Amino acid sequence: MHTSKTYRLREFVRPTDGRSLVVDASAGLSLGPLPGLERFEAAVRPVLPLVDGVVVSPGQARRLADRTRADAALLARATWTNALRGDDFVLPPAEINLIPLLSPADALDLGVSALVLDFLLGYEEHVEAACLRATVQLALEGSQAGIPLLVDVRPTGPRVVLYSKAVELGVSYALEGGADGVAVPWPGTDSFSTILKMAGETPVWVKVASDDDVQAALDAGAAGLWLGAEVFARPDPAGALSALGEQLHAPAGAQA
Repeated sequence: MHTSKTYRLREFVRPTDGRSLVVDASAGLSLGPLPGLERFEAAVRPVLPLVDGVVVSPGQARRLADRTRADAALLARATWTNALRGDDFVLPPAEINLIPLLSPADALDLGVSALVLDFLLGYEEHVEAACLRATVQLALEGSQAGIPLLVDVRPTGPRVVLYSKAVELGVSYALEGGADGVAVPWPGTDSFSTILKMAGETPVWVKVASDDDVQAALDAGAAGLWLGAEVFARPDPAGALSALGEQLHAPAGAQA
């Protein structure tokens, strides 16, 4: 089954350079319609040939089932959480929940290349414990089904004091739980170096928030860039993603 997982990882991590550009279009699962994604298919289809992977909800995956081999792989959210909702949301969360959405067997039926699991940090102990249990369970089931598990580290809780250390802790939990890849917010150069040492051969994506983060992540050795749904609110999402793809996959020594 390891061979099956390796094959599926190569569907969105290019074997030629070991790098990957992912765009996450799934935040509407918790937040509702987002700027630029009000018409989901019309917004996402033009970028499918420009990126390596697109994170979607199970329902969104079904709407993109007719992709071609030249299009991005689909990475499906395995969990739902209300942790993305701030105090300004119309229904701010009274307590944080993490609810299973998709099993590895379901993922096979959908034709997705990987599952994505939220790992929430800085909340009540039972929330982090639930994230760790879900990581272990999905990693074990994913190994049997041949579906990789990517862990999306979210150090967004009110108990986070040392941000970079929280990111490192989340990566440690993810790796110990059996994750096949990890996505992290940029924690700074020193912290990211520690994360790469922990990860070894496991790919690490950086969830970039600015152009400075992009270059810093690439210079530090990130395997990939993980863009949020805000890219679809730009005047030219396809142009922005095309430029990032060229920057990420530039031949060695050719980056600015």
